[in-house]
Amino acid sequence: MTNTCNYHYNVMSFGLKNAGATYQRLMDRVFSEKIGKNLEVYIDDMVVKTTKEGEHDQDLGDILASVRKYNMRLNPAKCSFGVQAGKSLGFMLTSRGIGANPEKFQAIIDIQSPASVKEVQQLTRRITALSRFLSCAGEKAFYFFATLKKSKRFAWSPQCEEAFQKLKKILASPPILTCPEPGNTLYLYLAVSDRAFSSVLVQEVKGEEKLVYFVNRTLRGAEVRYQKIER
Repeated sequence: MTNTCNYHYNVMSFGLKNAGATYQRLMDRVFSEKIGKNLEVYIDDMVVKTTKEGEHDQDLGDILASVRKYNMRLNPAKCSFGVQAGKSLGFMLTSRGIGANPEKFQAIIDIQSPASVKEVQQLTRRITALSRFLSCAGEKAFYFFATLKKSKRFAWSPQCEEAFQKLKKILASPPILTCPEPGNTLYLYLAVSDRAFSSVLVQEVKGEEKLVYFVNRTLRGAEVRYQKIER
């Protein structure tokens, strides 16, 4: 806006607060008939999914036809075609299910024991980001969070070190999460301790239970005094 006239963008500009939401609405409108069937879209990340190899070329053709119809462009350097596994939004997608990016697990396995509050904060943020893949993450990380209390001087105790090494062993073989399928029976298992609670959602597939999602949280403040049935 100037003293003489008003100007507007011809294309979506980087850095605008509502740019992501506006772009997502555009993608939802352009691919409305395909999203949830053979396509998943998050802003500018697209995954064309097909259960049968023979149908994948047809699905790709339909998606690319929509891209051409609306004068959209793809960056060839960022495209992969005909793959059975790949990274998307920081996760590993395979025919078996959803896994965490191995680099994120390895980053925790490789780090040394924290020597300051800042390093513990970095560790807990990484654990929180991976909590959906970790059983009883809140219980395992309880001693880490305890070192962050402002009323206490930082000290990496033997309990912290023991919990840290156990966590590394778990991260060495991370689980694969599956997507709930219509018609499958779902089960929710709960576990409550004096310090944290956790739950896991599983689905039954041909008599075998498959992991779907983990939820964990440490108890805070007055919550630790609740009866277990109230937690």
